[in-house]
Amino acid sequence: MTSGMLLLGGLVAAEINPIPVVNVDAMELDGASVLAAPVPQVSRSPQLMVKVSRPLNPGDWHLTMDGRSVDIAIRSSGAVLRVALPGPLALASHHTVELVAGAMRVRAAFQVVPPLSADVSLHLYHLQIDAQPSVAATIQFSRAVASRAQAQAHVTVSGHPAFTWRDARTLDIVSTGFRLSDRATVTIDPGVEAADGTMSRSVQRAEVSIPATLTQVVPGRMVQMYYVNTDDGHASLFAHLNQIDVLSPAWYDANADGSITGYARRDVIDAAHASGVAIVPLIVNKGVDPGVGHAILADPGRRATLARNLVNEAKTYGYAGFQLDFEQILWTDRDLLTALVQDCAAAFHPAGLNLSIAVIPRLPGDDTAGGALLDYFHQWSGAYDFAGLAKAADFLSFMTYDEHNGVTPPGAVSGTPWMRRALEFSMEGVPPEKATLGLPTYYHDWTGVGYLTSSSYADAVTLAQMHSATPVFDTSEEEMHFGYDAYGVHHELWIQSTDTLRRKLPLMYEYGLKGISVWRLGFEDPSFWSLIPARR
Repeated sequence: MTSGMLLLGGLVAAEINPIPVVNVDAMELDGASVLAAPVPQVSRSPQLMVKVSRPLNPGDWHLTMDGRSVDIAIRSSGAVLRVALPGPLALASHHTVELVAGAMRVRAAFQVVPPLSADVSLHLYHLQIDAQPSVAATIQFSRAVASRAQAQAHVTVSGHPAFTWRDARTLDIVSTGFRLSDRATVTIDPGVEAADGTMSRSVQRAEVSIPATLTQVVPGRMVQMYYVNTDDGHASLFAHLNQIDVLSPAWYDANADGSITGYARRDVIDAAHASGVAIVPLIVNKGVDPGVGHAILADPGRRATLARNLVNEAKTYGYAGFQLDFEQILWTDRDLLTALVQDCAAAFHPAGLNLSIAVIPRLPGDDTAGGALLDYFHQWSGAYDFAGLAKAADFLSFMTYDEHNGVTPPGAVSGTPWMRRALEFSMEGVPPEKATLGLPTYYHDWTGVGYLTSSSYADAVTLAQMHSATPVFDTSEEEMHFGYDAYGVHHELWIQSTDTLRRKLPLMYEYGLKGISVWRLGFEDPSFWSLIPARR
């Protein structure tokens, strides 16, 4: 090591005059090395330890701090020097210590710890329509506190809080007893003592508002309705145009070469525009074919062609943008799908167009499951880098439905516990204002694993009446279901009603989401529209 090294950029650098026989093996302050970045944070009265390669006489050591000689008794046992630096030093102050021992010179920087602080996160917690609202908070202190009881005494939480310490730095709080439109607060007063003898100096505060309603999608939260060209879809659309913010017709396919084919309906376009409804059609990899998807994704030229064609189509018909609905994409194409979204965003945004993507949520462990569940990850849900997609797209429509599907036994289409777990995992790294809650208005009817049909609420009611079946409300899943026999075959049917969807709306508020995305118009319980006030 040569002399003349500088202390730059807040990083530790050492200045050691070359000597043939003595090297510094270790140099620590309060047990943290000062010979490598970053600059260590130490206590107000730090302890210095230096270990050299061979013993030196006590009189050979000389120490300065901030350019001033440190007149203290130095304890040295041969090759190890131990020094209690003068203190207490000011919190958050920066210092330089220089040690000279014979022909050896070492200089290093350090910082005294800042005052104790805390990060406070506060959010709505497990909202339910049949219970008073609750909030949850986590307080993460910057260092271990001296006494949990003393620290907790400085924390004030509105409502009826219950406290749980995870460790000496982390305090979890759940507070109940709120009413709609209340404001929940967490306040940490100064004076919390840290284990190192320091304490907090400033007030820290977090607050969150309880929504005025949990059972309606208030204006300001987006209502996106999916549409197909069917009689029931057409009738529902024209009856409820003033309750829709975004209409997403399933009109377009993306072909392997990046071209698009589709059939726009002029009467739908004109009615939506006249009512102030933004049109954001879906664009699907043709036939939901993974080969078509891969052909587009793997070729930057085809991705650019697709983006250009979508921009031109949007300008032709006055669309507000497009939503990518690339499904059955192999998980190995995940980065390529993100690249497509990035390429489309680069073309859409300068043109003033909105870009979104429909995504299938995941649960922890999906990538290590076995059998059909692992196949589903590889062939369907594994293709989405949620955080990466959210950086490029304007929003993600989470398809929080089909919990049970064609590869599972019968069960809830969108059980509330599953939806919450899916959001909790899939929303990591996704700003909540860039995500919507997917709601299904259809039923699934199983006759065995891999054998199911799907249709509307009205058709489910008809089946129940035909077979004298009584739908039962599952209090855990918050979904209706019934069984029946037809032609010697047993059926299990799960369906959403207005009441079950009303019970899922609190998730939108709990996670602070942009709004809802509903599949699809014409399938819904007629009273579903009572959940959506007029938008205009």
